[in-house]
Formats: sequence, structure tokens, C-alpha cells
Amino acid sequence: MQEELSILIEARYPLIYLVTSEEERSEQAIAKIAQAKRQREVYIWTVTRGLVKYDQARTAVQSNTVSPQAAIEWVIRHREPNVSGSIYIFKDLHPFKDSPEVTRCLRDAIASFKGTNKTIILMSPIQAIPIELEKEVVVLDFALPDMKELNQVLTAQLEQARSRRLTTEGREKLLKAALGLTRDEAEKVYRKAQVTAGRLTEEEVDVVLTEKKQLIRRNGILEYIDVDETIDSVGGLEELKRWLHQRSNAFTERAREYGLPQPKGMLILGIPGCGKSLIAKTTSRLWGLPLLRLDMGRVYDGSMVGRSEANLRNALKTAESISPVILFIDELDKSFAGSAGSADSDGGTSSRIFGSFLTWMQ
Repeated sequence: MQEELSILIEARYPLIYLVTSEEERSEQAIAKIAQAKRQREVYIWTVTRGLVKYDQARTAVQSNTVSPQAAIEWVIRHREPNVSGSIYIFKDLHPFKDSPEVTRCLRDAIASFKGTNKTIILMSPIQAIPIELEKEVVVLDFALPDMKELNQVLTAQLEQARSRRLTTEGREKLLKAALGLTRDEAEKVYRKAQVTAGRLTEEEVDVVLTEKKQLIRRNGILEYIDVDETIDSVGGLEELKRWLHQRSNAFTERAREYGLPQPKGMLILGIPGCGKSLIAKTTSRLWGLPLLRLDMGRVYDGSMVGRSEANLRNALKTAESISPVILFIDELDKSFAGSAGSADSDGGTSSRIFGSFLTWMQ
């Protein structure tokens, strides 16, 4: 994602919409891009402070730029003599998206940026783009920290706590448990694990996973399921249990280095009461992965056009962000039973959701 953002800035795209809740981490990435190829200045706007230069004290505010219209007009007039361009970050401009003045100012800025190295980046946790700007803006999702970044967070926490060294497997478990969390969330949950047990070890993975439960609970469509049963609770199905045991280590880095592909989907078909749901739950315990249940009943929402499709996209995006996980969809056949004739019954919503789901599975 950062490489894509760098290319867009270098290609002189005038308006970029960056969807993220990690302001500080995003600012640091943009500042690094600004200094990498060309010496560009970075300015940050907020409705409370106005325009502030990124690398100067927070007191260095450009006068009379608290209003978004005034700030955009200042950006249009601004000339920096000693640098090859500037990047202007506008935080949380989405509450003003219905303002005709703000929309017009942004369109004026886009027109004035032709032939210059100026770029406006709209940074917000919510994607809200006025219709007038849809043809002009490029939307990017700022990716959550990967294993490399989380490893830096974990290493810093271990050094700060003066904990004993972790084994390679223990470090991998703690890092994978934190996937899907922001950098700040990962720092806090590692500190919480340290405070809870007095030290940070692989045994504190459950503390880290608790933070993920909060993330799932906020989503509303997904349900985090705690599992008590083991695979031994399943009667019969010996061939399936053997297959699951064989693949229990297929998600590790050792498996990647060996060249084994990660296991994908599994369709369990059978009459009611034969253990389908129990297999899904006990597989979570066997593989040591979180279990999420996608309730298709919560996906369908007729309050607004397109709301159901957005619910499914958000649920799948949340599941992807905290992967590897087991995504459990019960009664799949009933969830999409009406997709064939949905054009007459619900305006095609079921059919579109079914199509989106199949595309995602692919």
C-alpha cells in the first residue's frame, strides 16, 4: 500500500483519499515518502488547529486556516521556493462533505494543481466522498501492520520489560495473535499481557486474542466463539480427523519455507446432528486459530440500498485483517436459498451478495 501511495504522489495525483484510523503511523509513512525521492514539505490540517507544518513545533500554525475553505484556499496560493512540491494532509474532512463550498474549493484546488507537485491527502477512518469528486479522487486503504512491523513492536516491549528471550515458535504465536490489530492496539495488548502475567511469553496468547474479541464485537456481523471441546469430542469421522491432524502445522512459517500451501476452504455436508458444527469448532481448538461465525441473517439489512452488500464486505474485510482464522458459516445453503429469484423478491440483493461471496472465495 505504501508503495502504491508513493507512486500516486510521484505521478502527481492531486487528490488521494486515505482510509485509516492510524493517524500517527500514516503521517510517518507519508513523511517518509515525501523525503525519499524529492524534498517535499508536509502540512497537516485539523479543524482544531488549522494547517501545521509536519516537522515543526505544533505552535507553528498558518493563521486563519481553521476553516476548511480557508485552508484549501491557502494551499492553492501557497508556493514553497526551496522544495519540489508539497503534500497537504487534511484529517477528518468527511463531516464537511455535504458543504458546497468545501467541495467547490477542492475542485478548484485540483484544477490549480495541474503542472505542479502538490497533492492533497484526505485522511479519515470513514470513506465519505462527495459525488462531485468521485471522478477525481483515488481511494486507498492504509493496511494494518504486518508481521515485520508487529515484530518491531514486540521486540521493543520485550526490551522495555527486560523479559527473557522468546523461542522462535513463541514469537510467531504472539505475532500471529496480534495480526489485525493496529500498532497502538498491539502495543497496549502486549503491555496488558506483561502486566497480567508479570512477563511476556507465548503462554499469554489468550490475552492478545481477547483484544481481537473486542474488534469482532464492534463489527456486529461476526461473532467470536470460544471453544471448550477438543477434536476427541467428535464421534466417528476418523478419516476427517486424521486429515485435520495432518494439517495442524500447515499454517506455520516452517510450512511456508518447506513449500506447503496453506489449507483453504472446507465444505461439510450432511444431515442435521451429524457433527458438522462441532467439527468447525473443534478444528479451531486443534489448529490454535480463532473461530469466527458469520451470521448471514445479520448481513441482510433492508434499511438502505446497498447496506447488505456493505455489511458482507465489512465482515469479510474484518476476517481477513485478523487472519489466519477459521471463518465458520453455518447453514450456508439456507443463507443463499433465494438468490435465484431475488430480482423479483428483494431487488437482486441476495443475488449480488451471493456473487460477492463467490468472488471472495475465489
